Amino acid sequence: MSICVVNMKPIVLYSTKSGNTKKIADEIALELSCELLRITQTNSKPIADLNNYDLLFIGTGIHFGNPNEEMVRYLKMVELKETKSFAFFVTWGGAGKTDQEAVAKLKMILESKGQKVIEDYYKCYGGRNFSLLKRGHPNNDYVKAAKNWAQKIINNMH
Repeated sequence: MSICVVNMKPIVLYSTKSGNTKKIADEIALELSCELLRITQTNSKPIADLNNYDLLFIGTGIHFGNPNEEMVRYLKMVELKETKSFAFFVTWGGAGKTDQEAVAKLKMILESKGQKVIEDYYKCYGGRNFSLLKRGHPNNDYVKAAKNWAQKIINNMH
């Protein structure tokens, strides 16, 4: 559980409706020993100075091919003085290419602001309490894979 890049300062930002994205976000932040912030509709202004971080992990659930609207709103209002690196992780029901569509929307927002988006994103199934579909997800295998993915992103930064 060590970060190989000594001066690398990551942060995990996430938005969630069902708690699935929070489960993955918590584990990534724990793995990287970094700050974790939940983005909600009450965040009318940036809640952290993102200029203090080098790598931003952005987590969101996907609803009908769209990332969480709270995260979209937040990323649109964030102002960064320098180019930062962003890595996405998503939880979803597994429908079609909705993960690619949602990631493309987030990527477009950030790249239009001159930010760098890491192509390798993490996706895993998220279960819903009212549905039998994907119930029990994200499971421990997905959590472990998310931690490995985050560590790989960090390792590839140098």
